[in-house]
Amino acid sequence: MAFHTLPPARRRAPRIAGAFLVTALGTAVLGGCSGVDDAEGGGGEPTTAADPDIRPSGDLEDPYDGAYTAEFREDLDAYTNVEVTLTGEVVSIVSPVAFTMSGPDGADVEPILVLTSTEPALAPGDQVVVAAQPEDEFSLAEAEDALGADLPDEAFEEWEDEPYLAASQVRTES
Repeated sequence: MAFHTLPPARRRAPRIAGAFLVTALGTAVLGGCSGVDDAEGGGGEPTTAADPDIRPSGDLEDPYDGAYTAEFREDLDAYTNVEVTLTGEVVSIVSPVAFTMSGPDGADVEPILVLTSTEPALAPGDQVVVAAQPEDEFSLAEAEDALGADLPDEAFEEWEDEPYLAASQVRTES
C-alpha cells in the first residue's frame, strides 16, 4: 500500500506562491478590460449610451442602477436605506420638493413618491434619473423635520405610510 505524502514545506512554498502570482496576474489583466476605448473614452469615462449613474465616478457602485420597474418595486425592501440609481418618468408634481415617478416612457409600474431637498424644475412627462434611498414608510411629520419645511398636508395624505424615495440628486434626461 502506497501513501501519498505532501512534499516538504520548502517545495510547497514555490508552488503556492506561483499559484498566487497566476491568480493575481489574471485578475489584473481582466480588471483592465473595462470596455472603455481610450480613443473614445475621454479620460476613463464609460462609453455606454445608457449609463444613468449621476453621482461622481469615485462613488461605490450601486446595488441597483436601472429603470424603475415592477420587479424593482416588488424588491423594494431589499434596497431600503441603500442608495440606488433609477430612471423613470415624472407623473405629477406634489410640491416643489416632491414628485411622483413611474417607469421610464410610461412603463406600467405603480408610481412612487420622490422627496428631495432641492427644488428641481420638473414637469409631468419628464424622463428623470434619480439617486435615492428607498424608505419603508413616508411620514409627513418626519419629512418636514428632515427638510426643515412645512409641506402641504393634503398633497401628501395619500402617501402616508407608503414606500418612497429619499433623493440626493435628480436630473432630467436630455
